[in-house]
Amino acid sequence: MHATRFVARTLAIGFFLVKQGLRFWLVWLGLVLTLRPKARRQEWFAACVLALFRDLGATFIKVGQIMSTRPDLLPPHIIHALETLQDNVGPFPFSEVQRTISAELGRPLGELFAEFSPTPIASASVAQVHKARLESGRIVAVKIKRPKIDAIVEFDLLAMRLFAQILELAPSLRLLAPVETVAEFGRGIRMQLDFTLEADNNRRFQRLFEGDRDVLFPGLVDELCTRSVLVMDFIEGKKVLAWVREQDARPDRPASSDDARKRLAQIGFRVLLKMIFEDGFVHADLHPGNIFITADERVAILDLGLVGELDATHRGAFARYFAAWASGDGKTMARLMSEMSPSREIPNYPAFETAVSEFVARWYGKRLGEVEVSKVFFDMMGILRRHRVRVNATFTLVNIAIAVTEGIGKQLDPDVDLMATALPFFARHDFFTAAAPPPPPGQNGVHRTA
Repeated sequence: MHATRFVARTLAIGFFLVKQGLRFWLVWLGLVLTLRPKARRQEWFAACVLALFRDLGATFIKVGQIMSTRPDLLPPHIIHALETLQDNVGPFPFSEVQRTISAELGRPLGELFAEFSPTPIASASVAQVHKARLESGRIVAVKIKRPKIDAIVEFDLLAMRLFAQILELAPSLRLLAPVETVAEFGRGIRMQLDFTLEADNNRRFQRLFEGDRDVLFPGLVDELCTRSVLVMDFIEGKKVLAWVREQDARPDRPASSDDARKRLAQIGFRVLLKMIFEDGFVHADLHPGNIFITADERVAILDLGLVGELDATHRGAFARYFAAWASGDGKTMARLMSEMSPSREIPNYPAFETAVSEFVARWYGKRLGEVEVSKVFFDMMGILRRHRVRVNATFTLVNIAIAVTEGIGKQLDPDVDLMATALPFFARHDFFTAAAPPPPPGQNGVHRTA
């Protein structure tokens, strides 16, 4: 039965690949014949990739979302398309919700909750969320994993792994490490399939931010949390960008509103810097949909299933990377990135070092207020792609978190300056005085790591 289902799923994947492939080539040919610019052809290719992921369903939607956090592997037009993936594949039946809760918690839904809304408030590729009330009166959000999603994910990941093994037969694609990349994406998805991991992440974030009254993580109902069910406080609030739009729409916006926006932007940067450089424990899915503003203007952070961890060595290296950039030291930046790379080799290390030095020259000397971290970030990711340099996945996730937070921060306060906020934070730590790592081993411009 498993073999039959796998073959059927593989055939379905093949069908959608052929369908979108033919669609792409037919329109692309028309674009070429009508002399449309390269940017338009790239836009069409990205649209076809996006449609393919939507056709392929839940697992691939989640993979697409994770891929959208890897601009070191994919060009900007693909990244921007994948960022628009709607994490919504339709709700699953309420009967399955009841069955899962009963099986996981050992009691029927009616005995566990005083009220339970049968209509989900969110329906995603891995789970859906319902609003409920406990007998104590506590209002909660109940996250329930999709039925059979574990088996579906394993089938899909196996098919991806086989496809990656085929791609690796081509020498030019082997440098991209497709098998290792699929395995990396697989680890990210599996982390989000086990709600006990998300619960552990939640508890850890609450401990780390225990003394911060401006930041909120949803409290858990521990006795009702399992691998497939997560029960937590229902956060009353608005998504951060909806809150911004609401403030902008006020015809008589008071000065206090601007003050609140500036304060929230500073809170966001402070939280990010603490996660990266102080705790080494970073929310790896930090997009605007997971950040809420409560009625008392606190920042609530949700969906904690995917995190990145940085040990003291990598936190120091990451801080020295920014210090090298601030001082215009492209050689040190290149060396630090190579040291943090899981790649076995960099084909032409001197050319990579030169490209990084030219990158520094493009941005060095600009006033801090003129620098948009997201633009700088995508510029650097382009260098990594061109020179086939794979960086540590957590390093990329941290960069994404910085770029996203900077984007949200500037919508809250256009004058906010991430680097100006970061410098006093760095001054309180000894990252910059730590010993620099040794130069990359290897000869003839080839860098090798264990």
